[in-house]
Amino acid sequence: MNQPPMEHWEARVQQMADGFPYPPTPDVAGTVRQRLRGTPVRPVLLRRQLAWAVAIALVILAGLMAVPQVRAAVFEILRIGAIRIVPTTPTPTAPALTPTGARPAATPSPSPTPLSSVLDLAGETTLADARARVSFPIRQPAYPSDLGPPDHVFLQDLGGQVIVLVWMDRAQPDHVRMSLHELGPGTFADKIQPPVVQETTVNGQRAVWTEGPHLLQFSRNGQVIYDTRRLVEGHTLVWTQGDITYRLETDLSLNDAVRIAESLSQ
Repeated sequence: MNQPPMEHWEARVQQMADGFPYPPTPDVAGTVRQRLRGTPVRPVLLRRQLAWAVAIALVILAGLMAVPQVRAAVFEILRIGAIRIVPTTPTPTAPALTPTGARPAATPSPSPTPLSSVLDLAGETTLADARARVSFPIRQPAYPSDLGPPDHVFLQDLGGQVIVLVWMDRAQPDHVRMSLHELGPGTFADKIQPPVVQETTVNGQRAVWTEGPHLLQFSRNGQVIYDTRRLVEGHTLVWTQGDITYRLETDLSLNDAVRIAESLSQ
């Protein structure tokens, strides 16, 4: 009796397989055991060596951070937008020697007296005039609710356009309540030696809070702009939005300063 086509095909395949010379199965397990016997196991030794390397690196780093110049260089990278936080006063570079070995006569450098108040700034104008002249929107805080429009507005060219809005204390008309710097593209400033520096956030973005007296020093093309160097005694909050850097100066707490920053009009 003839087999069905499918069964006939399966029988034919089985017959061909029986006659096919299949290679012997390699001794994989034996080969692996032989290699393991010839290779020393080092995971514990490697972990110990790594731990020693990390410990040595930490000791070296701690030693470097103990050197004031190194520590200053590390912290100098703290920068928010156009403002850099400088922990120490920059050291002047010594004059180069002349071919005869004598140092050239030193050129006297100006010794400006820091401005003691934001009201001493130059370039006072009106809010309407400032809005017509700057290339970016001038934003005002909506908090505190009784703040109202600024009492003084300053427009300055510090490598880029800078707007300074100042609010006076109604209970003390000669006392500044708070001021807000809005630094446009092209500006650069150093906050030199603030006693307290703390990182925080404004609208979820990185910001810096400083407390205590320090110098605010602007530069243009690497040269200090002396007539804008000002002694700051209050607390300051620095943050950015887009390419504009904001700097709020106030006697309020950090939490209140952040509320003011986050209330700026769009």
